[in-house]
Amino acid sequence: MTGLILKDIYNLKRHSKVYVILLIFYFFLSRANGNATMFGSMLSILAVMLPITAMAYDEKNNWDRYALTMPLSRKDLVLSRYILGLIFALIAFIISIVSSLLFNKELLMESIIADISILSSVLLLIAFVFPVLFKFGIEKGRTLMIIILFAPTMLLVFLSNLGIKLPDEEALKPLLYFSPVAIIIIFILSIFVSISIYNKKEF
Repeated sequence: MTGLILKDIYNLKRHSKVYVILLIFYFFLSRANGNATMFGSMLSILAVMLPITAMAYDEKNNWDRYALTMPLSRKDLVLSRYILGLIFALIAFIISIVSSLLFNKELLMESIIADISILSSVLLLIAFVFPVLFKFGIEKGRTLMIIILFAPTMLLVFLSNLGIKLPDEEALKPLLYFSPVAIIIIFILSIFVSISIYNKKEF
């Protein structure tokens, strides 16, 4: 399992300079605009895209077909991708928290809540996108993946155009207490769905 994760990290390392430059650019841009959420949002996008990029490398090189000739179970191959996504999500969360501690102390609690919300969003996106990618592959699943990524924004715009009033912050606060449990359950269910899909897949 560790070897699979290290393999993905090594594959991603070839473009690490691009990711670092992007992070630095958005960090200073968010500081200049006084909008810490912008930096956190960029971190969340990278946290989702990095494991997907690793999966794209594997698909391009027919890695899965080769990996299944080794003493690796299909369950291990699926779990390694989810663990990789979880690792990047936590790294993004930690970087965002440190950034808030250093540069946004006056609004620390608000920043931490925003960082937790971003982490939750990353885990939800992984939970919904990964089964699609395991089912259809990166190329075939690209359109569905884009729809899933932008569905929340499109839904909000649609409701706004209909004149439907969205719940205010006070109404949403009780949901914050239950959301971590719900997200964990959805994430775990996603793993089981992906394992089931991958077990039936032919290479």
